Amino acid sequence: MNKSASVFTLEFNIPPSSKKISINDSIFMMGSCFSDEMGALMRQNKFDCLSNPFGTIYNPHSIFKLLEAESQTEKTIASQGIFYHWDAHGTISGLNKNDVESLFESRQDQTQQFLKSANWLVITLGTSFVYEHMSAGIVANCHKVAANSFNKRLLSQEEITSHFERLYSYLSELNPKLNIILTVSPVRHIRDGLIENNHSKAVLIDAIQIIIRAYQDVSYFPSYEILIDQLRDYRYYDSDMIHPSKEAIQYIWETFADTYFDTETREVLKQWSKLNSAINHKPFQPQSDSHQKFLKSTLEKMEKLNEKLDLSVELKQLKEQIK
Repeated sequence: MNKSASVFTLEFNIPPSSKKISINDSIFMMGSCFSDEMGALMRQNKFDCLSNPFGTIYNPHSIFKLLEAESQTEKTIASQGIFYHWDAHGTISGLNKNDVESLFESRQDQTQQFLKSANWLVITLGTSFVYEHMSAGIVANCHKVAANSFNKRLLSQEEITSHFERLYSYLSELNPKLNIILTVSPVRHIRDGLIENNHSKAVLIDAIQIIIRAYQDVSYFPSYEILIDQLRDYRYYDSDMIHPSKEAIQYIWETFADTYFDTETREVLKQWSKLNSAINHKPFQPQSDSHQKFLKSTLEKMEKLNEKLDLSVELKQLKEQIK
């Protein structure tokens, strides 16, 4: 999407970050389904990125708890014949309790190992509503357990900021060079009600503003404001009128790149975008002299770019097409 060409947006100036992301940086992303979308784009653009190893997690308490490795491996439950973990999404599940506990533990280990050497942590908060189970406490997912087993409530601003303070202290010891980006998911939680959703998002935004004023290495990226306030037309929403469309996600990605990526990274990704389009081109006659010439020219460019990006998989696939 050509951002500058759109006439269906509200002008919104986002100042560039003083700290920049390099193509060689490692990035950990965690939070709502918006983290999945952005994480996929990170990997497509050849970043070393791990996103949502516990599945999509929406509330700050559960996200911060998982990042601190505070969750207990044995907090599994059986629901409708399937085992789940209270602190993870339903994707962490199975028919055998021990298998689920092992999977959760492996994801914990993976998370902590990645965080130890990561350069950036991007947290996408989805809601300040939480569900408290009578024995398990605040859970990340209700896993189809009866609603009367939970107490639904709104986290307070103070609860979020105080828990972040503990998380920040933990991460500072684990990895002093880690930079943190906080953002709020633009996806509306309409099951809570539109008024309640706005209240929930407002608590998140207010808490984040307090946090970024307290910590110099924590910044806020306004993905929520970009979709809700800047891209206000329904053309930027998916068919459910709740989730952002592919065009909106691409717009937010480009804005994120303009805000955080350094000059070299933006130039490298620009080259990769052109080459990626070229190698995905489907010719009518793959064996023709003209296409073979095109492949060899593309291969030469990719081998040069491979010095900055890991294009080993793509290079192998391209070489297999050359006769």
